[in-house]
Amino acid sequence: MENGYRVANSLPPAFSPDYGSYLFNHPDHLSLQADEWLNFYLLRNVYQKVMAQVSFHVDNKMALTPVRAPFGSFLFSERLSPLVLYEFIQHCEEHLRKKGVTSVYITEPPLYYRRSGELLHTILLNLDYRINKAELSSGIRVDSISFEEKIEAWEKRKLKQSKMKGLTCKTQPLSELENVYNFILRCRQQRGHSLSMTLEELMKTVTTFKKSFFLFVTYFGKELTAASIAIQVNPAILYNFYSGHLKKFDTLSPAVLLTGAMYKFCGTHGIQLLDLGTSAVNGQPNFSLLDFKLRLGAVPSIKLSFEKELV
Repeated sequence: MENGYRVANSLPPAFSPDYGSYLFNHPDHLSLQADEWLNFYLLRNVYQKVMAQVSFHVDNKMALTPVRAPFGSFLFSERLSPLVLYEFIQHCEEHLRKKGVTSVYITEPPLYYRRSGELLHTILLNLDYRINKAELSSGIRVDSISFEEKIEAWEKRKLKQSKMKGLTCKTQPLSELENVYNFILRCRQQRGHSLSMTLEELMKTVTTFKKSFFLFVTYFGKELTAASIAIQVNPAILYNFYSGHLKKFDTLSPAVLLTGAMYKFCGTHGIQLLDLGTSAVNGQPNFSLLDFKLRLGAVPSIKLSFEKELV
């Protein structure tokens, strides 16, 4: 590896990262996903900076990042040269081989999360990783343009109609998490779907990251019609983690008002991207849901998972 760099498996106290991170890469979140992790830190001694990092959980000779989260993967500085990043990944692979690991699985964040994603994707493909899953995520860029100006005419009419009929939207305190979770679960069950986390698992995560979770709800009179559990995954991104609305309110399209409230929240708090998540059912694209998100002003972004056999 190039002079001035070294790889460590624990983070020296004097070093600080030269890149942004995400909630799902935080050590406390990793500990919620699995008990044991193998960490790699690329250190640049002269500046006492961490230039790249990755955390793998090894299970039955498989190295996984993440275990139970939307994504994991490598974090790295935009100032890091492609060659050194390439060599860092090679170093991680060699260490994993010595640990008896025979396969590596990496789930990337959506490409619009970071400008450096294409560089990492290219390096992984050059290192003989193959894409084992390609999903489409959709997100709305938050800027000076209002939500009403971003959405298509049909959704704009729906939004106006829902407001005229008395639909309202507001945030809820985290003390209402159980009620909101059970409501979203009920909405999913109406459509034959479920949620990826139990209430107990979610509450444990929320307790650990109280400042990162937000609840949005929409009411028709006193009746709850739609709700969202959103996660601020870093200062620039709000992720619509779980959401749903009751089928009997389909004609009112409460999801449009709900999304508008989240968009406004992002603008007020300096958040630059509202991630509406992937659009899939049982691993297959849900094109009607994707089309709906695009009509709300969202842009699509690829979300890739990679795998490699270490031989």
